[in-house]
Amino acid sequence: PADDGDGYTERGGDCDDDNADTYPGAEETCDGEDDDCDDVIDEETECYDDDGDGFAEDEGDCNDADDAVYPGAEDIGDGIDNDCDGELDPGFVDEDLDGDGYTPLGGDCDDDDDTVHPGAPEDADGVDDDCDGEVDEGTDAYDDDGDGYSELDGDCNDGDPDVYGDNEEDPSNGVDDDCDGDVDEGSDSYDDDGDGLSEDQGDCDDEDASVHPGAEEDADGVDDDCDGTIDEGTDAYDDDGDGFSELEGDCDDGSLWAFPQGTESACEDGLDDDCDGLVDGDDTDCGGTGELVEPISDGCSCDSEIASSAPVGALALLLLGLGLRLRRRRGGAHLQ
Repeated sequence: PADDGDGYTERGGDCDDDNADTYPGAEETCDGEDDDCDDVIDEETECYDDDGDGFAEDEGDCNDADDAVYPGAEDIGDGIDNDCDGELDPGFVDEDLDGDGYTPLGGDCDDDDDTVHPGAPEDADGVDDDCDGEVDEGTDAYDDDGDGYSELDGDCNDGDPDVYGDNEEDPSNGVDDDCDGDVDEGSDSYDDDGDGLSEDQGDCDDEDASVHPGAEEDADGVDDDCDGTIDEGTDAYDDDGDGFSELEGDCDDGSLWAFPQGTESACEDGLDDDCDGLVDGDDTDCGGTGELVEPISDGCSCDSEIASSAPVGALALLLLGLGLRLRRRRGGAHLQ
């Protein structure tokens, strides 16, 4: 998409994609910038010498479309104010009735209107203001590129016949071909759903703003984060690969050995391997009754006493075994 929102990308010819006033077909203004990206600066403005006679309008050229008319030019008796001093040729019979510096012989096509004469600015008024035989050319009311649309009709670049309202969008040229304000919509480079990423940037469903790389994965049967895996990290996903997810009754989805319909394979591991709520000796798979049996308590901390005495008993047995072995050795030596 265009960085500055002017309907053109660099690929589409925007010579300054940080400035929304600069793009192909933009109106050229007297600002020292190439506003329309045609490699010419300020052309057809009052500060540009359009006819190449050495003078622009703001330097006194009263007809910048005629290189024979400029300040200091010689009056040659042609009914034109050649030197732009506001006076016609001395003694010239053909009068300038409206005082605009032009007589009918000099090309004034309406000598009753001082805004109409050769070199006058053309306005969108249905009148040939500059007497060149064309009406309203160069204005928003004129179809400059001949595509059937003027700026007033919605043409966003009236210098390009391939750009106009209702045109078909070319998704590969970086230009707003149909003048709808969007560039290359419908292409892999365009973010159609507005989630900040296009297909080219990894969006696996550019019609759903909740689906894109980095999105939170939900238990919805959709690859929300576009990583190629569906519902991972949710209760609907079989994390340990045993064929069951949490939603399907897996009581430990981090263990491949614990899942519904299994068996209590290890009767002393302290785990509910078949996810039936019974652990080890309580499970029928381990000879239990199939009912959860609570340990009997007589008020003493028997488990802790047994646990603390276990190392002592083991040590006593070890010492006893060593004593017997030493005694046997001594007895054998005595017999010899």
